[in-house]
Amino acid sequence: MTAMSARYPTVPMVGAQARRREHLSGADLHLAGLSATSLPGADLRGADLREARLRDSCLHAVDLRDADLRDADLEGADLDAADLQGADLDGANLRAATFSPLTTWPPGFDPRAAGATPTRPSQTHQ
Repeated sequence: MTAMSARYPTVPMVGAQARRREHLSGADLHLAGLSATSLPGADLRGADLREARLRDSCLHAVDLRDADLRDADLEGADLDAADLQGADLDGANLRAATFSPLTTWPPGFDPRAAGATPTRPSQTHQ
């Protein structure tokens, strides 16, 4: 067992493709392995995503209002049009994550300072 697998012991949805809008509001996804998962439009309001691995995930138009994303790994995630109002992003890794003018952030949060990259809204999402 590697140090990484010890820290992230479960990988329930790696590479999974959502077929419909996922309703996961308030879900306990602490330490969840969700890297490369496609969850466009998912409802994750108030979800516990502390230390979750969401690397390279498609989170287009995801509702993450009031979600706990402390120390979550969102490196390379697509956050185009995601709603993160009220989310706790303390310690979250947003390096190379992308966002658009349609993405909403908690008041005072600077996504560029956190390593995220602005893009234009994708034509494929419209």
